[in-house]
Amino acid sequence: MLVGNNVPMFKLRPYRGLLIAAILVFILGSLLSGYFFYEDAYTAGIGRAPVALIVTIIITLLLLIAAFSRYGFKHLHHHRAGYKRG
Repeated sequence: MLVGNNVPMFKLRPYRGLLIAAILVFILGSLLSGYFFYEDAYTAGIGRAPVALIVTIIITLLLLIAAFSRYGFKHLHHHRAGYKRG
């Protein structure tokens, strides 16, 4: 969002779209791996459930890291009125 004199205004909040995507991936992946665990209970050997659960966790963590990536930029932190300056 641009403020007066075409200076971009940065807010120190996580990306909302990435947070929603992380939540959806986690919910859908956990439901899918739960279904695979239920289905693999009747078969022998290693199934698809642990792989689906690991992939779900990895994708969710990557989305969360990307959503909170703004916190890595120290120049975006504001000095509020109650804080010591300097």
